[in-house]
Amino acid sequence: MDFIDTHAHIYPDAIAMKAAQSIGDFYHLPVKADGRLSTLLGRGREAGITRHLVHSVGITPERVAGINDYLMATVAQYPSRLIGFGTMHPALPDVRAELRRIKAGGLRGVKLHPDFQHFCLDDEKAMEMFRALAEMNLPVLVHTGDSRYPYSEPNRMARVLKAVPELKAICAHLGGWSVWNEAWKALADLPNVWVDTSSSLYALPPDEAVAIIRRYGMDRVFFGTDFPMWDPVEERARFDALPLTDAEYENIAHRNFEAFMKELDSGV
Repeated sequence: MDFIDTHAHIYPDAIAMKAAQSIGDFYHLPVKADGRLSTLLGRGREAGITRHLVHSVGITPERVAGINDYLMATVAQYPSRLIGFGTMHPALPDVRAELRRIKAGGLRGVKLHPDFQHFCLDDEKAMEMFRALAEMNLPVLVHTGDSRYPYSEPNRMARVLKAVPELKAICAHLGGWSVWNEAWKALADLPNVWVDTSSSLYALPPDEAVAIIRRYGMDRVFFGTDFPMWDPVEERARFDALPLTDAEYENIAHRNFEAFMKELDSGV
């Protein structure tokens, strides 16, 4: 069976360990891996994962183009194993030009992390960026939720999705890291929302995780590891422990994301 990891950060080897550790420091959690692509692919194979959606985050506008160059080149080297999302920052002087460039370069969407990038999801510049993404049929994978900061509040994401209903959004971490039950109340009824399981199964009891998944609908949830914060083999074991039916399991493991990408390719 295909198994797709829809949430993995990767970094050039020279900075991978430092970058991974900085994420761990931000969340006060030990990182499980070094952030290298070779580590992701190796541990992914051990976990039975066939493809990974990879990305990184441009913390400042000045870093966006270089990170996108790295992602475009890396994904082109591993077309059967990797799907790439680029990075973007709402303060970039010409958002549309960079979106056109990465789309032409084979990246399929954009990853954002408002808490790292220090912008609120419903700021006007962010809204302009989301409108541009929708116009170009590029989905966004967005970190949502952190009880410590206001930037990525699920209610803010809900305002974005109501204002830009054409935008396709994957709200990471079951819609809101550390605020899971607040998140589904804000997001689950919106038709343009999908969520992933990343950085959630370590914290939620299996029954509670499945209850939240069902709030969104079994056709709108993707499996994700959040490598290098979490190890793919461990995340696969956590996912395997969820009380799901065989059909639900297979949908989240790969079918839902395949349907999402097919819809994207059709331009719907």
